[in-house]
Amino acid sequence: MKIKTSELTGRALDWAVAVAIGATEKTLPSGRKWMKLSDSDYYVSNHGLYNFDPSTDWAQCGQLIEKYDIYPSRFYECSENNLKKYQAGTGLACMRGETQKIAVCRAVVATELGREIDIPDELIEKDIANYAIN
Repeated sequence: MKIKTSELTGRALDWAVAVAIGATEKTLPSGRKWMKLSDSDYYVSNHGLYNFDPSTDWAQCGQLIEKYDIYPSRFYECSENNLKKYQAGTGLACMRGETQKIAVCRAVVATELGREIDIPDELIEKDIANYAIN
């Protein structure tokens, strides 16, 4: 399903970051898909547990900030009810998010893959399915 990068969250966002930074996809006979990052033990899968979650892990997100020279900051022009209170830019793309980590991850995805990305259907959370692009 094609989703706007600005609406990616959770496992779908982590999956998109893995794709953006060059992870390789492996499909098991069971149909389970893994995105394995080269030269590391990090992976994200379409089902079950995974350990690559830069959208919630500062140690992993920090590596993206350094690699892409990202400056996350507070977005001051938003209203109190706007959940996208942070922004992050790479020089090629600026994205907003509910947290600094989410904004950073979206900026990496937008820089490498664009403002829309195909995500496996099983990764799409119900709340972001409404943002699917037809």
